Amino acid sequence: MISIRLAAQLLAVPILATGLSSCGDPIDDYCESLKGHQEELTKTLGEGGTGGLIAALPVFEDLERDAPDDIAKDWKTLTGAVSGLSAALDEAGVSAEEFEGGRAPEGVTDAEQEKIAEAATKVSSKKTQEASVRVQQQARDVCHTSLTL
Repeated sequence: MISIRLAAQLLAVPILATGLSSCGDPIDDYCESLKGHQEELTKTLGEGGTGGLIAALPVFEDLERDAPDDIAKDWKTLTGAVSGLSAALDEAGVSAEEFEGGRAPEGVTDAEQEKIAEAATKVSSKKTQEASVRVQQQARDVCHTSLTL
């Protein structure tokens, strides 16, 4: 079983953006969105662990909405995986920080633990990691923005 902490580490996304101007072009708008979210995302993910990853979900969702067609599916994969983990934790009534060493806190049922484990596995899956690589590459090549996963 993959730990929630490992899943978060695999998707931590510190963004260092360069200045770009938006001219109403969808790609320029997306690149400007990356830049606009830089400080918040860097701070949120800097908190570390799964809690930081889940706290960054609204930013991921904004970037997914702003993403040009060529990268939108990959953002949807990333956002969907993190959202699934967030929902599984919420449904169990626990936070990611409450899992120490991959152990569920008292009161979490076996079914809830299984759902959380499945969601954490999806976050660290090959499909999600490949989407992460494509998002990084697009950020570098198109937006001239450093995106490290």
